[in-house]
Amino acid sequence: MTKYVSLIIDIENSRGYNVQERNAMQEFMIDCIKRLNVLFSGAVQFEVTFSAGDEVQGLFRDVTSAVLYLRLFEMLIRPVKIRAGIGVGEWNVKIEDGLSTEQDGPVYHRARQAIEEVYKKQTQRYRICSENDDALLNHLLNSSCTLKEQQGYMQNIAFIIMELLYPFTKSDFVLYKHDIITELLKIKYEYKIGKRNGYQTGRPLYTEDLDTCLHGDVLYVVDPINIDGNSFESEEVIIKKNMSSNIAEVLGCKRQNADMLIKRGNSIAIRTMDYIALQYIEREQRMYGI
Repeated sequence: MTKYVSLIIDIENSRGYNVQERNAMQEFMIDCIKRLNVLFSGAVQFEVTFSAGDEVQGLFRDVTSAVLYLRLFEMLIRPVKIRAGIGVGEWNVKIEDGLSTEQDGPVYHRARQAIEEVYKKQTQRYRICSENDDALLNHLLNSSCTLKEQQGYMQNIAFIIMELLYPFTKSDFVLYKHDIITELLKIKYEYKIGKRNGYQTGRPLYTEDLDTCLHGDVLYVVDPINIDGNSFESEEVIIKKNMSSNIAEVLGCKRQNADMLIKRGNSIAIRTMDYIALQYIEREQRMYGI
């Protein structure tokens, strides 16, 4: 029986935001999800869409793609904190022309179980629930969360640019399209929610506006990083030649400034942790069908 993967994402403490913030948050989420659905069209069985309140869900064909989607969504919506549950199992109540919210089966029940378990955890924001032992997998999935939460606004922007220029991806579908990733970065750059969380939400102290910097083919995929479940040697894969210069070109700043954002934002350490987690997930998926 074919296994599918359900992803449920929820905004943490969404009632703590006022009406204006929640409306702006939902508009931002809609803009991001619409574009992420295009990027992941090769991996999605049913597009991610709103299910109830501030909760979104979708159905994927494999675990790694669901985690890649979650990673991008999380870094885009930061500093707003999210929780997520990923379920692996059968999809046996099918409405072929419906939405993900109209489907049912063990895959959805496990995703619901996973996110409900997150509510009870203090050190985890995301969980995967399959029919196997997922303890180590869930530990790796959450290993970079603390470092991500410590990033400032421009450190987060630089981190996103690094992700878009050097994306983690799977070889069996094309993940990135120039116009979509450019739009995502512009949307993120204008994002002002989260000021209460201590984020630096004003524009950076650079002379050029981001709209000016993102001209022509400035934002392009330089070197995608393949997630194949085989290689766990991360340093040679994560640290790329001219990385700071390429990020500086997008930001319209000096290479030294981009390098400082990367170092202070712990971007290399975060991506190393995420790379190892993704490779482990992909290996487990291929070996045991999680």
